[in-house]
Amino acid sequence: MEELAWQAAFISGLAEIDQEHQALLERLQQLRSAIAEGATFSQVKPQLLACAMEAERHFQHEETLMAAANHPLYLSHRAAHQNLLRDLRGVLETVQLHPEKLTPETIEAMGALVVRHIREEDLPMLSLLTHPEELARQRAAELTAENVF
Repeated sequence: MEELAWQAAFISGLAEIDQEHQALLERLQQLRSAIAEGATFSQVKPQLLACAMEAERHFQHEETLMAAANHPLYLSHRAAHQNLLRDLRGVLETVQLHPEKLTPETIEAMGALVVRHIREEDLPMLSLLTHPEELARQRAAELTAENVF
């Protein structure tokens, strides 16, 4: 369960995003605890769906920030969000068809996907948003048709 705990290493410097990450991890911890205590799929289904909706809203928030900043990683980060949502939806579909597969380990696996995304995708992307000079440097170095010809 420690994997789902908020860690100082996840702090990006954007308080709103950090709060959303923390809330998502807390929701996953609550789900894991409920299932460990014997809650059934039908009992936690509303929380699972709310968690998925919260993740989608959070991803949209990040993408809006990135688009507004003309972030050079926008397209790749958006693709990472789509891949993560596909993976999370796959888990939800599996447990809807086979409720017995909803275990604390299932939630931990979902949480591991989220934590990996925060570490490997969000933190580098958010670092550029919190360092405008570096963001400007990266945009200027971008190889595009506009600056090649």
